[in-house]
Amino acid sequence: MNRILTTVVGVSMGLVSTSCHMGHTAQVKSSDLPPLPEPIVRHPSRIYVQLPEATTADAQCVAYEGYQTLCFTGIRDTLEAALADLLWPSYREVRVRRHGDELEPGDYLLQVELTLDALPPDASRYGWSAGAKGRWRIVRDGLPIKGEALSTRSRGDFAYGSGLGEAAGEVVEAVAAHIAHIVVRLPEPSVAPPVLLPPVVAKDSFAPASERARGTDAKLAERPADAEKPAQSATRAKSDR
Repeated sequence: MNRILTTVVGVSMGLVSTSCHMGHTAQVKSSDLPPLPEPIVRHPSRIYVQLPEATTADAQCVAYEGYQTLCFTGIRDTLEAALADLLWPSYREVRVRRHGDELEPGDYLLQVELTLDALPPDASRYGWSAGAKGRWRIVRDGLPIKGEALSTRSRGDFAYGSGLGEAAGEVVEAVAAHIAHIVVRLPEPSVAPPVLLPPVVAKDSFAPASERARGTDAKLAERPADAEKPAQSATRAKSDR
């Protein structure tokens, strides 16, 4: 089964709406990602996420012989959002790098390239699935730290068409979770010592009225018995007059 994969970016976005109008549009669907398990290294620096448009277009179309064109849309938005959600507990700030953004010394730069495809049924899958291939690397101060080439495939439970948007969401977020699992555990060579905060003196001012009353009775009970003698002596002196 022959196929043609087309990536549409920039000024060519108008071609997406034209071709997909005649075929199928599969909007990539995101889900609620669970937080990454500990341990997570706390980095005092920022991290920028960069998805090159030439290799990670927001709309990517595939055409199979005998089938209408299928266009995945929302790829960049889904991948950027997933990475931001997963990385923020580990980094001081997570930003998507836009044109003109300048890196400061110590900033991390995460670069991700990703291409989606629609994969037909095979011996192990009775339905269509979404596949993803790409690579990533993380750089700091111009020096590469870590990187990989990767691929993944969704469940094969989908019919060809818009339903593959759910399958695409599976592979996009699986890639994001895999990358984040590594990036949040990178050793931090310049961890600053924690700043000790001043002590706080606290006093309970919201005790129930019954407790305040019991506290007053307890204080009265602790007063010495001789405390009332002067008043009693004064009363007897007046009566003797």
